[in-house]
Amino acid sequence: MKKFAIIFLLVAGAGFSACEKFEYNVYETNRTKKDIKVTTEYNIERLLRLSHKDTLHLVFTGDTQQFDDNLEDLVEVINDLPALDAVIITGDIAEYGTAHEYKLINEQFKLLKVPFITVIGNHDCLANGPELYKDIYGPLNYSFTWNNIRFVAHNTNSREFNFNGTVPDLNWMQQQLADTANYQCCIFVSHIPPFNTSFDKVLEPGYTKLIREAKNTIFSSNGHRHDYSLDQPYNDGIWYLNTSSPPNRIYCYVTIYPYASQSKKFDCVPVHF
Repeated sequence: MKKFAIIFLLVAGAGFSACEKFEYNVYETNRTKKDIKVTTEYNIERLLRLSHKDTLHLVFTGDTQQFDDNLEDLVEVINDLPALDAVIITGDIAEYGTAHEYKLINEQFKLLKVPFITVIGNHDCLANGPELYKDIYGPLNYSFTWNNIRFVAHNTNSREFNFNGTVPDLNWMQQQLADTANYQCCIFVSHIPPFNTSFDKVLEPGYTKLIREAKNTIFSSNGHRHDYSLDQPYNDGIWYLNTSSPPNRIYCYVTIYPYASQSKKFDCVPVHF
């Protein structure tokens, strides 16, 4: 009996000493302590403290989930850009929605010299990813007005919510756009584009109509496809920007002219790094 007790303690001790290797389970939600520097609220406050400008300079990127040296290189390149105002990350921050992944990637995000905002991607929705995302960053749907532009950041991962008719939340989006006297134009930010098979086809007509009829829509930006594209898939005058990803060594440099008289109020250049 004494021999058995000794063996048990040795095995248990070995198990506890190795627990770091198995600490990050795909179902855990409490392994990352909230860091105020990465929250949506904190970064929006940083944006709102910036002086009013006639021209904005933004970097759009996404699909950072496969953490490697490419993300580190991208952050270094972005930090060297002059006159940059903000970075927009179009989802799929983590591959499996685990706290450990978020921790590693957020260490890079926190090195950015400018404010950044995120939206949730389909990979961020795996396991308990939505709860983790809300705990680390904030709401899955949010909007704010900066420089007279209404940014509508929202969840479009319909498949991960079983095509239940609430993702994207069209009623919520309509409410965010209703106070037209308080903004000049708008930009939509999400992960899954409406022409993708993971987007709820029942909601697609109403969604694209909402974007088309919103006040002075500049463009809608998405990630998910990991490649760069800028086109008008519905031939309705609305531009859809699909960002590339760090593994492709491309980011999108977007210059916005919110007060320009011409219909196209932005320029977008895919930049290799």
